[in-house]
Amino acid sequence: MIRLTTLLLSILLLPGCASVISKHSRTILMNSAGDRQECTVDMLRTQVAYDRYKQCIESYEEQGYEIWGQY
Repeated sequence: MIRLTTLLLSILLLPGCASVISKHSRTILMNSAGDRQECTVDMLRTQVAYDRYKQCIESYEEQGYEIWGQY
């Protein structure tokens, strides 16, 4: 029983060890016409999620959007 409990706790805590801490996880971007777009990090906050988040921001900036706010 103790082994099972330890195994379950390990499985539940493992994603927390892989998560990434950042200053913000949501960015609102706006273009000159006033159109807004949003980039967010998924709930797991893994390195892959942050990489996608950064790519999302870069993609919109290439299209002429500017960062309006980050949370």
